[in-house]
Amino acid sequence: MKEMLKQAQNMKSQMNEIKKELEKIEVEGSAANGSCVVRMTADMKTTQVSIDETLLSGNKDIIENAIKVATNEALDKAKDTASKRLKSVTGGLMDNLPGF
Repeated sequence: MKEMLKQAQNMKSQMNEIKKELEKIEVEGSAANGSCVVRMTADMKTTQVSIDETLLSGNKDIIENAIKVATNEALDKAKDTASKRLKSVTGGLMDNLPGF
């Protein structure tokens, strides 16, 4: 029992360290041939959105779609990065839990 508690506390400590790491890792998604770029941390906080002047001359639907595509690409990369880091600690036990 003591050993299980010790392992659980160790896992919690490792997960806290990984969460701190994820705050520092940046990923990027882009769309419209790089005219729209979204950057975010691996803990899924948006840090920057860049839209090239050439894209701004387009219609509203094109701009909105580019932002959506770039954001989704960045989110996918952030989730993938977070998942890989957490698997190293959990051995895949928490794959389907939201927020991990």
